[in-house]
Amino acid sequence: MMDILGNVFLWMCYASLGASLVAILLVAIKKGVRQAISWRMHHLLWFIVLARLMMPVLPESSFSLFTWITLASNGISVTQPLPPSIEPEVTQTKPRVIPANTDLAVQGENGGAMQVEAVKDDKIGAAFTHAAYIQILSVVWLIGVVILLTRLFVYLYNMHTKERFLMRVTDERVLTIMNACREKLGVKRRIPVYTGTLAKGPLISGIFSPWIYCPRDVYQSLSDAELYHVFAHELAHHKRKDLLWSLLGSLALAIHWMNPLVWVWVRNMKADMELACDEYVLEILGEKEAIPYGMTLLSFARQISEKKPMPYPLYFHHSHHIDQMKRRIQMISKFKKGSAKLSAVAIACGLVISAVTLTNAAEPSTLQMSVKQDEKMRPLFEDTTRLTNRLEKAEKRAGFAFKVPSYLPPEFTYEYSLNLRSKESEPSENGVVHFFGSPDGPIRIGTSIVEDKMESFKVITDNGTSKSSVDSTLSQEQISVKGKSVKVNTRTATTKEGTVYKNVVYLWSDEGLYYYIQGETSLENKEIVKIIESFQPLDEELIKRYANDDPLNNDAIHDLDDLEYFSEMIGFAPVFPLDLPTGYKATEAYVNQRQTESEEDKHKDKRIINMTFENPEKPKTSVFFEQIKDKSIVENMRKTKKTSFERSDGVKFEVPVTSLNISGQEVFRTVMYKIDQTLSPRKKYNYTYFWLKEDVCYNVTFNEVEEEAQQQMVAALVKEKAIDLKK
Repeated sequence: MMDILGNVFLWMCYASLGASLVAILLVAIKKGVRQAISWRMHHLLWFIVLARLMMPVLPESSFSLFTWITLASNGISVTQPLPPSIEPEVTQTKPRVIPANTDLAVQGENGGAMQVEAVKDDKIGAAFTHAAYIQILSVVWLIGVVILLTRLFVYLYNMHTKERFLMRVTDERVLTIMNACREKLGVKRRIPVYTGTLAKGPLISGIFSPWIYCPRDVYQSLSDAELYHVFAHELAHHKRKDLLWSLLGSLALAIHWMNPLVWVWVRNMKADMELACDEYVLEILGEKEAIPYGMTLLSFARQISEKKPMPYPLYFHHSHHIDQMKRRIQMISKFKKGSAKLSAVAIACGLVISAVTLTNAAEPSTLQMSVKQDEKMRPLFEDTTRLTNRLEKAEKRAGFAFKVPSYLPPEFTYEYSLNLRSKESEPSENGVVHFFGSPDGPIRIGTSIVEDKMESFKVITDNGTSKSSVDSTLSQEQISVKGKSVKVNTRTATTKEGTVYKNVVYLWSDEGLYYYIQGETSLENKEIVKIIESFQPLDEELIKRYANDDPLNNDAIHDLDDLEYFSEMIGFAPVFPLDLPTGYKATEAYVNQRQTESEEDKHKDKRIINMTFENPEKPKTSVFFEQIKDKSIVENMRKTKKTSFERSDGVKFEVPVTSLNISGQEVFRTVMYKIDQTLSPRKKYNYTYFWLKEDVCYNVTFNEVEEEAQQQMVAALVKEKAIDLKK
């Protein structure tokens, strides 16, 4: 409970801070256009502050005021915090043995499967406990909220009960004036008038069943015209729904009572409400009634004393204070019926202001931007590996068009390509090697813009011995293949036992590029010649043929081009942030395969996008983020309140999960679990979080990451938008 209360308190603080910034902006706008807009518009602008105070979740927009603040402050923004987390009670269970990751088995230091132990629930309670001062402040805040709400509802209840003890006015003169006012203001329902000793001056009460109170000495001493003005003012409050807005203002004040500025704003909102109400009455009665209406206020002010006002809650206090009366008289004396054009402009400006203040800072994906083709090839991570399972990608990365064989013996299959980079040509990559495997051994086909005579290549024996431990000789010859001069380098190695090994390299040039074929197979010379004769530029058929789509591969994502390719393969646009809060940055990403568990779909492969995040300042920590198009994972958690893990030896275990609400998203969090003490005693407790958006399941696992940082990163990932590389 303290955890939930702490989250609610932090939401209040962030909402109050956001509303403060909006209110400061609106006060500046109101002062700048004080005479240019109506007082009704002045009053309506306060509703923007009220909405910021009361709405738990607001939409995100790149046009938001807080987006601009974010840009101006280089990343520091005021956004909605985590909404309250609601966690169902988790029954205490015996420790279970589970793996540390849902989809990847956990390997021990000795290569064997490692056991994972779920922690008993008595440790869960302290998992996300806020700092002591947050807990103390949240309790104080809650006590204040309860006191103010109690006072407010006691007042409302008293007003409701006092109606029964008041005397209903039956004076024909009063009722005639009331009916005339109702007809003029378009109020269809009959609103009774009561009198008694409730207050010194008239007021309207009752949100759903309104009634008007007017002291006997007031309506007897006022003329018909003055009483008409009094009733018109109270009925205007009813027409404008001021009682409802007043109640919402009181609720906002009760929730945000710790912010002293809110008290000032609510009082100012009440003051502007009275001016707006006066203006509304004069709009209906006409400019000719402005002076008589003002005189009524002056006459009324002389009769009503504020020395002993009724003890209203703040938002319902009387509007007859001397300073407030001066403002009302000044407004009335300057009243001019506003033009429709000015009103339309004011409304349009109000809508624009609402759009930029009633939204939160947008948090677009790091990669959600227009991307040029050359930028797509820029590496996303600081790695040196240049492997790809596609010849098309290898050609893009090489920066030149090369040829590949259209013929290979049937036992050979394409495995991968490796782009090479030499120091002299950095940052350009000047070569690529393609690897083809067969039961008899692999062959390598290389292309480069720089000639390599390949005279010092190694010969590897069956037991892994290289030429450094054997005697070897090099022989060279020239052959002609379709008019091309092909150099054949043969290195022969003889072991001490007399075993002879040969390694042959075929080298030639074609259209300014240098090619070679090197293999550790028993392919005959005529087969190699046939392969060389079939070399041709890449086309659609070869691109499709030489794409290694083996689902068991861990296909690395190096750049945006890879990401676009794999997005089409997995069937959805992934979330792909390059950094997370608290200093964690992406270090690698790859796609692998996961078998479905259901019998009817077990023949189908499901692809997973995996990302790893690390913090250079915390080398022992790591974050693993996965995405898979499989909504059944989270749906099963909703039903069973558990999730399953699988070790490297295939053994599955179930772990309890609890339901949270993070940034408006349903998130399931596992209980704490850790690697078995006997195999890895230094490992700390871990958590895994799951959530579902549309039909894509996301999960993030934290390895020795602080709990507060976990919550921040989950909130960021939940709010992260899918990439859009098609813009």
